[in-house]
Amino acid sequence: MLKWLKRKTDTGGAAQSQTAAVWRAFGPEGVDLGTFETVGSRAGAAALATPTVPALIMQLHDEGFAIGTDETAHLSWENLYKLLDEPAFSRSLSQLELPPTAGIAPELQSRHSLINPDFSIRISGWLDDTRRSIEDVPRNGALVSVKGQLRLLSREVWETVEQVARFQTRPDDERSESANRMRWGQIRRSALTAKAGLDQFLHKSIVVTPDTIDIIPRKAGADTTRMVEIIPTFEGAPANWLEVFDSYLTVPSHYDISTPEGLVHVVVTPEVHTVLSSIRKMPGRLVSGSRAEAFLLNPFAALGEDAKAVIDEEQFERAKVEAGIFFDHFTSVIRRDALGYPEAVGLTIEVTLADRVTAEERLFSDDAELEHFIRGAERAIAAERQLYAWEGYDFELLGDSEDHLSLLKTALEERHTPRILVRHADVYDLSAYTSRVNDIGLEQPYYSPYIAKKGDEWWPEHLVNVIVYTPDGSTDPVAVPITDDVKDELSAKLKEAEATGKPSVELPGFPQPIPVTEARDILDAFINFGKDVREGYDKPPKTRDPKDKPARLKAKQLLLKPNVDAVDYEEVRKEILTTFAPVPALPSGFRPETKLLEHQEKGVAWLQHLFQHAPNHCRGCIIADDMGLGKTLQLLTFMARAFEDNPALPPALIVAPVSLLENWAEEMGKFFKEGTFRPLVAYGDNLASLRVPRSAIDEKLQQEGLVKFLQPGWVGDANIVLTTYETLRDLEFSFAAVKWSIMACDEAQKIKNPSSMVTRAAKKQNVVFKVACTGTPVENTLVDLWCLFDLVQAGLLGALNEFGRRYRKPIEAETDEEKARVKELRGLIEPQILRRMKTDVAQLPPKHIVPVLIPMSNLQRTYYTSAVNLFKGLKKGDKEAAASPFKNHLGVLQYLRSICTAPHAPGLGRFSPQPIAQARAEAPKLGWLLDTLRQIEGKGEKAIVFAEFREAQQMLAHYINETFGFPPRIINGDVTASAKHVASRQKQIRAFQEKPGFGVIIFSPVAVGYGVNVQEANHVIHYTRNWNPAKEDQATDRAYRIGQKREVFVYLPIVSAEDFKTFEVRLNELLNSKRRLANDMLDGSGTVMPSDWNIQDIIPDGANDETFNRAVTLDDVLRMEWDYFEAYVAAVWQKKGFRTVYRTPARDGGVDVVAFTGNAGDLIQCKSSGAINACLNDEGVKDVVCAEAEYRLRHPGVHFSKWAATNQFFNETAREKARRNNVTLATQKEVDAWLERYPVTNADVQRFLHLYWEQAA
Repeated sequence: MLKWLKRKTDTGGAAQSQTAAVWRAFGPEGVDLGTFETVGSRAGAAALATPTVPALIMQLHDEGFAIGTDETAHLSWENLYKLLDEPAFSRSLSQLELPPTAGIAPELQSRHSLINPDFSIRISGWLDDTRRSIEDVPRNGALVSVKGQLRLLSREVWETVEQVARFQTRPDDERSESANRMRWGQIRRSALTAKAGLDQFLHKSIVVTPDTIDIIPRKAGADTTRMVEIIPTFEGAPANWLEVFDSYLTVPSHYDISTPEGLVHVVVTPEVHTVLSSIRKMPGRLVSGSRAEAFLLNPFAALGEDAKAVIDEEQFERAKVEAGIFFDHFTSVIRRDALGYPEAVGLTIEVTLADRVTAEERLFSDDAELEHFIRGAERAIAAERQLYAWEGYDFELLGDSEDHLSLLKTALEERHTPRILVRHADVYDLSAYTSRVNDIGLEQPYYSPYIAKKGDEWWPEHLVNVIVYTPDGSTDPVAVPITDDVKDELSAKLKEAEATGKPSVELPGFPQPIPVTEARDILDAFINFGKDVREGYDKPPKTRDPKDKPARLKAKQLLLKPNVDAVDYEEVRKEILTTFAPVPALPSGFRPETKLLEHQEKGVAWLQHLFQHAPNHCRGCIIADDMGLGKTLQLLTFMARAFEDNPALPPALIVAPVSLLENWAEEMGKFFKEGTFRPLVAYGDNLASLRVPRSAIDEKLQQEGLVKFLQPGWVGDANIVLTTYETLRDLEFSFAAVKWSIMACDEAQKIKNPSSMVTRAAKKQNVVFKVACTGTPVENTLVDLWCLFDLVQAGLLGALNEFGRRYRKPIEAETDEEKARVKELRGLIEPQILRRMKTDVAQLPPKHIVPVLIPMSNLQRTYYTSAVNLFKGLKKGDKEAAASPFKNHLGVLQYLRSICTAPHAPGLGRFSPQPIAQARAEAPKLGWLLDTLRQIEGKGEKAIVFAEFREAQQMLAHYINETFGFPPRIINGDVTASAKHVASRQKQIRAFQEKPGFGVIIFSPVAVGYGVNVQEANHVIHYTRNWNPAKEDQATDRAYRIGQKREVFVYLPIVSAEDFKTFEVRLNELLNSKRRLANDMLDGSGTVMPSDWNIQDIIPDGANDETFNRAVTLDDVLRMEWDYFEAYVAAVWQKKGFRTVYRTPARDGGVDVVAFTGNAGDLIQCKSSGAINACLNDEGVKDVVCAEAEYRLRHPGVHFSKWAATNQFFNETAREKARRNNVTLATQKEVDAWLERYPVTNADVQRFLHLYWEQAA
């Protein structure tokens, strides 16, 4: 086939295939294609120049349009017209060089009538597009010659001409009247389309022969069972066609319909007749219920097999749309959480409207609605319905509807099954956490001599239990709180009794002495209780019936690699962090008015520099900027740009006290466009919607006490999460399982204790880059700094114990080696710590410190002197002083502090208003304050007054209101304030700032520790002083910070006396001394502690007072309780000339007093007894021997001698063990010698008696 398309040529003996020349010619049946020899001599022959014609011919042949022979290819006119209507071929056919289309139409002429067998139609002429006749138009198939130009007939004209030609040659059996009408109707429809001319007879002989029927459905009722009217019509149907159709009981072969234009003959083909007959059988052409649904969805099945040839499906669908008959379709929607639970179930509904199809999603409101939908759909399917009506939708039940119903049923069954959101396997999958987490179990304390014992311990907080003991001869039980102080006192007295042979011991709270055997049982109960707590159970002591209280399981936690004894976990830092470009990349999310100051830009650039090396070479940093330099804005800028550079970055985590989190949220809205951050508040009441109910937690986890979790995927699409340290601790599993990009720990001094739960929780987070923010990276010891770096770059400073041995504060470094190590430490931390002071970088107005000495009033002096005399009497043992409210010097110091603020008798500090003149006279500081505020009012400026005591706050508010006519706001609060309280506090501060002119606000120094900015005030009055100078400066910085536009005046009113130093004068001196030490970041700020006070310094004529200046006697020592005896020994060692002397806190490893100078020191264990000439056992020797190793670790390089001291004597066993272990014993004999050689006064003992202000009674 089509061999003519190739011919063989012989060139150089090689055979080659070459495309032959293609000729095209026209014939009566179509287009002929071939060689010149085969078609070149035919009508319209021409050579085709396009080289791709052979490929086109092959394509037409392969697709069945052209018929091929060995010599030619033939394309019929009918196929040609089909191809011209196909977009895929219309361009390609130009290669056949067809003539242009002729704009002419035939004129039709008839002979005889329709009833005559010889009825005929012929083409009598041609009309141009102006309807004028054209002479001499010869035709060759679909081609005509018009005025000598070859033209192609339009498809409509060609079809009309072909029908006329076939009609002329019809056989005899097709010449009946009905056949003539049928054929004329068909020719007429085509002729009208071709705009052919008709003679008068043909024009009047209107015959319509529909071969297709238009079916038009119309809603006939609003009932849900659905009723539809069926309207059959066709092209050219007379206006009264439907009326005529309905008038016949059956469908005839033709209809003669009278119209204004004349008689219209409708001839019905057999196929059309079948369809019309089916419709006619419908009563009133109406269908309803399931029949209506079936007809609307598939009219072909309802109307018979011939309907496929008669009804145009597209027309029927358009007619349904025009009639407002739409069908909806549903597919199931099942959204599963990370654990596969179907948390949302619904439908995707495709709704067909007049001009479009839309898709909408509808979730079931609850399981009941879901179940109702499923049951309704199943009933419809069982009844073989085609549609399911539900909630205003008409769902077409398709082939896959049952599949979707099955999915919905499965989801419903799963939702009826208890939902487990948190599974044991997932929680215990350690790969979900940071690699620093190495197990899950019960937390254990970190044992290190460098971890402070005071404060946030590792064990459970707020745990209060009691032992109930019923004394002999009594029926009333006595409840003893289980506290360490009670245990220590009981232990000490029991040891004394056992050593001296006493039969009983006395214990506060018990009405009579306790026999030694029963006291031992109680002490064992204490010890067992503490052991139970450490092992994870809080169970009743042995002396109680275990049935009284069930055991409480201590929950397991994530266990860290601690880096205490050795470096268990290390994040390696590369030496590439020292230099960086100070120009940051700023985010586009800034509000137009947001501008960074120069130091803030450098801070952002520094953060970006470190972050680009994370996590492989750098894991974080410490921002130790001075207060008020805008660290929050710098960090938010850094985060915003990080998210902009990488939108796929994991979310960031902000951890801070509650009051500061409000400030973070405010600054997001203040400085950044909406949408820059997508914050999630994850603390307080906001946690309720995120928590997992206990029923959704794996039973195995519940059995292990693990019941605090947030929902899987709880972060959602948030890119920044705000939470508190306490929330991070309590929900550590949920937070630690999230991958964070950046974690900012604000006020990071909250996590400076390696052993505390909040510190551990912070270190358990899986973070790329960690930032610790604190203005005081060293508050007490260098361990604070180590702990922060163990968070941001674990392992950099080594293990804690090695770090503690190696490094000293600069102020403590004495030898060249120690000073060199301080320099080494600075070099280690410098690349990752940013420390800038306001005085260095911020362009702030001047700050003036104004100390004001205010003479004490007579009433204040009276109370002041009386308090001192009461305390002196107590020391002398006066019976009149037995009822003294001051049990130690801390109590009297606190009282002296309060009467400098407002004079009052002990225990009567509650404020009671009195005439203002009297109040000013009795409390001169109040009068000074009111006068100073009057001056500030004259300037139209604002003031902050800091007062710690609530009674003092109420007093100030009362007299300010009386003087100035408005009550000042009082802001109290602390780091654990609730979110609602913080919001209320911020609202009050904003109102104070926004009100123009003079104003006063009263703050507690604690309330402003976090997140309070009051730049509208430029006068700061410290009405009462803080024990810590750094915290006092922090309070001042709430006004003296970026945004302050006026000079700031800081007033320090100090109650004074001419003849002695008052409490406030001495406190001012101590604060100034501590403040000077704080110039070096590594030295820390330090708090004024009880040991800093000598009560003789702050009493009238104190230098010569016999009570405090009286030397301690042997009789005093013999009567001393354990704590006084320890304080006495510490005072003796200080008199010996040791530079560093301190008493250890309770439970500190068997040593009570530590003293050293340089590399030499002593460790002293103290044992006191009230039994005259008692011989104590060897326990003191054992204690100090066991404790030696720990204190050598704590003070590396110091060689300690060991001592055991008592106010009585030691037995032979103790003396023998002391000799063997190089322990020096000091007994009553040595004490007597000390009294002469190292005289100690009562004041000296008082200074060592108490360690913390909280011990004031």
